[in-house]
Amino acid sequence: MSIINRIIQIMDKKHLNQSELCNKLGIRDSTFSTWKTRGTDPPAKYILLICEYLNVSADYLLGKEEKNTNIINSYNEKQFDETIKQVSEAFSKLSFSDKTKVMSLIAELSEKNEK
Repeated sequence: MSIINRIIQIMDKKHLNQSELCNKLGIRDSTFSTWKTRGTDPPAKYILLICEYLNVSADYLLGKEEKNTNIINSYNEKQFDETIKQVSEAFSKLSFSDKTKVMSLIAELSEKNEK
C-alpha cells in the first residue's frame, strides 16, 4: 500500500480532517488532493509531521510495522506509551527546520537498512 493510501486510511479510521492536516503541514488542500488523485506520496519533508498529526510511527506509516511488531510486543505497553510520549514531546519542541533534518536522517537510515 502506498504512503498516501495509508494516510487516507488512517485519517478515515480516526475521522481526521484533511484541512487540519494541510494546515499543520502548511500546504493547500489542493496539494493534498493532488497527492490523492495522482496516487503520489507526500515529499519526505512532510512525513514526520504527518506521523505527528496521525499519532503513528514513521515505520507504521511507511508500511514497516511487520518488522517491528515483535519489538513493540516485547515492551511493556505502559513503558512503550511513555517512551512515545517523551519522543513526541521532544519532537514537538523542535523547529520546523530541525524536524525536517530529523526526518531526512530517518529517511537516509531507512534507505541504508533496505540495502
